[in-house]
Amino acid sequence: MNQHGINPIPECPLYSEFVTDFSALEHMSLPSSHTVLLLVADASGVRTDVIARVADRLLAAGLIWVCVWGPDCERVHDIFDEVYAGDGSAQPAFTLMGTWHDDEPLEEAIWFFIDCAFPLGTEIETTSYLAITIGDADWAATVQHALSDPTALKARMEASR
Repeated sequence: MNQHGINPIPECPLYSEFVTDFSALEHMSLPSSHTVLLLVADASGVRTDVIARVADRLLAAGLIWVCVWGPDCERVHDIFDEVYAGDGSAQPAFTLMGTWHDDEPLEEAIWFFIDCAFPLGTEIETTSYLAITIGDADWAATVQHALSDPTALKARMEASR
C-alpha cells in the first residue's frame, strides 16, 4: 500500500493500491478502523458473488464510504448497498455512504473522493482514505499522480469549471 501523505481537507492519511483483479480485495486489509474507499475498476466481467464477498469483507473491516468509477460502477455500488443492508433483520451499526461516477473523467471522481467524501458519525482520527485501482496500469498512474498532489488536483478541477 502506498501512502501519499495527508488528505488536506479532513486531514486524514491518503493511500493507494493497485491489484490485478477484483478477487484480490477479498484478502486486503484496510489502513484504519474507518476507511473512505475509491474503487477504480472495470467490473463488467466480474461476477456478482465476487463483488458481494468483497463488499462483505471490506464492510466488516471498517469501510464507511465507497466511491466507484469505471465500467459497470453503478452495479458495484448497488451490490455494496445490498450487502450493507443485508436481509433487513438487523440495523447496521453505521451509515454507509456511496457514490458511483460513470459519466465523468477519472480525475473528477478522484477529486470527489478526496474533496467531498466526508465520513459521518466517525472519529476523524481513525479515518483514512484509500484509492484502489483494479487491473488497469494507466488508471493506476492517473490515481497515483492525482493523489501525489491533492492541492494541484483541486486547482485543476476548479479551473475546468
